[in-house]
Amino acid sequence: MKFVLSRNHLYWWPVTIAVPHPDLDRAGQMLEMTFRMRFEALPRDEARIMQERTAKPAGEEEPNADLLRVIKGWDEDVVDEAGKPVPFSAEALRSLLQVSWFRLGVYRAWAASLVGEASRRGN
Repeated sequence: MKFVLSRNHLYWWPVTIAVPHPDLDRAGQMLEMTFRMRFEALPRDEARIMQERTAKPAGEEEPNADLLRVIKGWDEDVVDEAGKPVPFSAEALRSLLQVSWFRLGVYRAWAASLVGEASRRGN
């Protein structure tokens, strides 16, 4: 495949969200769910500033502004309680980013995508 230069580079990356297991007999265990999210690549300096800002306590008006800036979509594996795919929208994303497990999983995936963590592990 040839290297294509583009102004806006969008890419898919796997996201794993770990949530406390809902079953009584699995109390204290985590349930992992995965899907793919579409991110927009940013210039290195901008991405570094965002990583540093995200690592500090929230003090800005919109604490998820940085993630809202880079997230551009998700795949059909994001579903509602009935198993129907949830269409990506800014409103749905804002709502999910209020959930700490979701926000942490997405941030970890985005950060890993910036350094090619999967390729360093041999995946």
